[in-house]
Amino acid sequence: MRHALLPVLALLAACGSPDPSPADSDTADSDGPDPDARPWTRVETVPVVDVRTDRLCDPVDESAPGFDPGAITCRVDTFRFAPDTVPAPTGPLTVMAFNIERGLKLDALLAAFDAGDLPVPDLWLASELDRGCSRTQGRDVTREIAEKLSMDAVFGVEFVELARGTGAGGTIDAPCEHGNAIFSRYPLGNVENRFHDQNLTWYLPPDDRDDGEPRLGGRSFVVGDARVGDRLVRLVSLHFESSPQSWQGIQASQAAEAADAGLEPGGPALVGGDTNFPGYTFDLNRNDGRIADAGATEILDRGLVDAHAALDPAERGTSSGLVIDLIFGSDVTFTNPAVCTRALCDTLSDHQAVWAEVTLDP
Repeated sequence: MRHALLPVLALLAACGSPDPSPADSDTADSDGPDPDARPWTRVETVPVVDVRTDRLCDPVDESAPGFDPGAITCRVDTFRFAPDTVPAPTGPLTVMAFNIERGLKLDALLAAFDAGDLPVPDLWLASELDRGCSRTQGRDVTREIAEKLSMDAVFGVEFVELARGTGAGGTIDAPCEHGNAIFSRYPLGNVENRFHDQNLTWYLPPDDRDDGEPRLGGRSFVVGDARVGDRLVRLVSLHFESSPQSWQGIQASQAAEAADAGLEPGGPALVGGDTNFPGYTFDLNRNDGRIADAGATEILDRGLVDAHAALDPAERGTSSGLVIDLIFGSDVTFTNPAVCTRALCDTLSDHQAVWAEVTLDP
């Protein structure tokens, strides 16, 4: 979905999952000492369920007194399809950010990976994945990708999509879930989904749901640590607000939270996804090094670097010509940045994927 100029969005509360017990989960101690000296618990694969009816989020009563459309409580989905033992890399890793437009073209996306038309990343920060939505045939998009690519994954809900007749992406027959994910070819752990402190609301009352995108919940970001050799790499997959109402205060607050989540443990970090930054494209095209976009400023001022900074801005558009799908890093070195061609990615999504090689700094 092309969010850069959409005029609506969502306020919310908290969503998370119970901490797994060390007794039934892998920890760093089981494989030797953790060089980052922080605990690490690997994800498990959730049982196969009918995602059209088995929901991650608790039911909400819209008629209840004091009903808050942003206050949803959910658990995360996790998937363990990466091998138990993955050799330490002997060269750079490939990191990707890609908004896959709900998974509307999931079969084409999987075929592009299978054919080698799109590189299979080692680490993927993914935006806009459906879970049990009629517009994507009730599929569990995250599970299908993780299993097909033999990757560990975590999915966190942003929105409960409410039933509607029309709107972006097509009809929603019954409430379903939509959010962001992290995929890793290396074992993934310490996962959680965090809702932003500041959000707008996409909610519409039942009588007004003939069009638009009525939703419960709001913007969130997924956090995890990939175990790459003897290092832990912090990963943050984001999807910031798109409404013009959010472009200064709310979006900047969300950017600061995502960046801080990447930096909080120290060590290598990769933070990225669909930023919806409205002004970054114009900042890049001024060629004077000045960054005026409020959200981009929050991230760059914290010392994270733009993986694609070496590219000509004219080559960097990812949605309607705007540079909004971005990867930032800390304690890493980026090389060989790339943007998916329109010819390929127009058949896969309404965004273009971005990727780069990344080497972890000593």
